[in-house]
Amino acid sequence: MSNTMLLGQKKQKTRKGVQIPFLEKLLDENKTNLEQADSQFDSTEGNQKDRLQVLEKINKAKLNIEELTKAIEYSRTHDYFRHPNIPQSIPDEHVWNDAWYDESRKAWVTLNQYFMNSTNASDREIQQKYISDNVTNPGVIIEEDRIEFRMGVPSFLTKDSENRPIWYAWPTLYDVMLTKEMAQGKIFPDSQEKSYLYRTDSDAYISILGGYLTEAEYEFAKEFHPFMVKEPLEVVRATSGRLYDEKVYKKQIKQMEKQNKEWEKQQKKNK
Repeated sequence: MSNTMLLGQKKQKTRKGVQIPFLEKLLDENKTNLEQADSQFDSTEGNQKDRLQVLEKINKAKLNIEELTKAIEYSRTHDYFRHPNIPQSIPDEHVWNDAWYDESRKAWVTLNQYFMNSTNASDREIQQKYISDNVTNPGVIIEEDRIEFRMGVPSFLTKDSENRPIWYAWPTLYDVMLTKEMAQGKIFPDSQEKSYLYRTDSDAYISILGGYLTEAEYEFAKEFHPFMVKEPLEVVRATSGRLYDEKVYKKQIKQMEKQNKEWEKQQKKNK
């Protein structure tokens, strides 16, 4: 599938919390599903198959309620953007940067290059129908029940390099959209269950342990990664040939020198 994204175009910043009405509607739907499943549970006594099916509905509704509650808080506190290639008919409350919910098709669409470059993206019936509808600059479309909220954003269950199931952010994420939990899920997760992948168009230029991090990822990684050198960001910018604030840089260098002297002094005491 050809990539029709216009990454050079200006992205329109949209107000925080704009998706909340849409998220609250989904939240109410899942609360209703939970009430209905709870009321069905007692009637399944003696029927193990039906009881397991109802229990699965209960657990899924509870998980959705938990994740949608997180998504509402994420929408309230984080910036996001509207990609210029998104159809004007799509309301802002259905948009997460370059991904959106198409209510008329009951489906989710994305311009995220990770999915646009998928080798089998165009082979599916729903995708072929979407393209045949003469959609301008079509993205990758998928049925609404294939997308769930994780880490505050719509996500797709895929597999990692070791063929293990993992959630991947449906939209492209920029530094201002990242959280510590997202970064840790990608860089140094506590467990497979907490692993999370995403694509970012922010500049990943900071070389760390065989990979490259964006500035936001680097700042988050300093909080959870035990094996990396934790230099101040202004020092990293200066040593990487990036624009930096000279006054802040000198201050950070002095602070690093002070910390090194204190460390050396402590080492001598411990001998």
